[in-house]
Parts: sequence; C-alpha cells; structure tokens
Amino acid sequence: MVTPEGLATRRMNGIGAAETRLVGRDSRNGDTPPMLNADDLIRYVTGVHARTYEAVERLRDEDLAWQPGTGEFTTGELVTHIANSRVMNTESLQTGRLRYKGHTVRPGTNVLTMRQLILRTGKKTIAGLVDADLEQVIPAADGHTLPAWRRVIAGLIEHETHHRSQLCEYLRQMGLEPPPLFGLHAEDLPR
Repeated sequence: MVTPEGLATRRMNGIGAAETRLVGRDSRNGDTPPMLNADDLIRYVTGVHARTYEAVERLRDEDLAWQPGTGEFTTGELVTHIANSRVMNTESLQTGRLRYKGHTVRPGTNVLTMRQLILRTGKKTIAGLVDADLEQVIPAADGHTLPAWRRVIAGLIEHETHHRSQLCEYLRQMGLEPPPLFGLHAEDLPR
C-alpha cells in the first residue's frame, strides 16, 4: 500500500532528464496506515468507469464513424480502445502479460453494442481487481517492473480518464453536450 511519506520522488533517467515516479512502502508491517486500501481503489475505478459510461451513453449510431481529423481514432475506435485497454490492464494483473486486442470496430456495431461493451469490460475489470494481489510486482510494457497497484492507477485510471476527456471533446465537436464531471460543469461551480 502507498503511504503518505512522499508519494512521488524525482530521479534521473538514463538520458539525464528528471522523471517522477510513484513510490510507497508496504504499511502492513508498520504503524503508518495505508493511504488507499484495495476496496477504496476498486470503488474509485468503479466511479471512473461510470463517468466513462455517461459519455458513451450520449453517442448516437451516426457518431461512431466520426473522427476529428485524418489519422485520428473514430469515435467507435476510441470507445473500443478504452474497453480493450481495460481488459489488457486487468489481464496483466492476473497473468503478468500485456496483450492489446486492438481498437477495430466490428462491422454492424451500433451504440447499444458500444454501451454493452463498456459495461461488460467494466464488470470484468472490477471482478479482476477484487481477486488481484495489488502488491505483486509485474512487468511493465517497457521491460521494467512495477507494483500492480501502479498498473491500476496508470493503466486503468489515468489512461481511461485521458481517453474519456478525448471522447468528451469529440462530443463537443459533434455538437453534443458532454456529461459534467461529478455532476457539475465548471460554469455551475459556486463563485
């Protein structure tokens, strides 16, 4: 578990640039309480998934082929990428291997299929997290190793949040209202 003592440290990477990396110590044997336990982390990931579903819910069938520019994900590819990245990261916690299934949208896919895909991969992710040993060390995509909880934070939370923001921008560009984060738009915040 990550403890409050210095969540991030700076170190020099091999090319002289400083990089920040998350660190923590195992608090199971010490007096310092964990900053975040597994149940809280699972609840948080569940919330991230729910907010992504809200964005996917606003899509119409005709939106799935839309893309902001040449070489960019279509909306359908972006949603498929989010779903398959969830599966990849969850399976890596269980097997130690990263295997990305791609982001190709199957012919005949509609928004109902996309919503079902997002719900199904969300449920599979949460089920995988319940049984995961978040303290185990697993391989990273770059060949290094990392604690499993970091894969959850980077792969399941940060990555999905990045692409959900991208999806919300797609919605805006298509003339659709993206969902508010935590129920409020910036304009609704008290001043």
